[in-house]
Amino acid sequence: MGRPSTLPGPWGALAAKLGGVAALAAALHSTPRAVQFWATGERIPRGPARALIDALFQQHQIPPP
Repeated sequence: MGRPSTLPGPWGALAAKLGGVAALAAALHSTPRAVQFWATGERIPRGPARALIDALFQQHQIPPP
């Protein structure tokens, strides 16, 4: 496993549940940097990415951001 996640709030909780930021990014078919941008609010996920994020949070019973 890599270094500890510094993602805030529900993003950090989901990353911890999946085994880290890289695992979360893989589950979202994205990159760790994109996940970091979404988690910090630097970018807003839209379209298919938003739908996949919502579904993944729901699947793991974590309220989506």
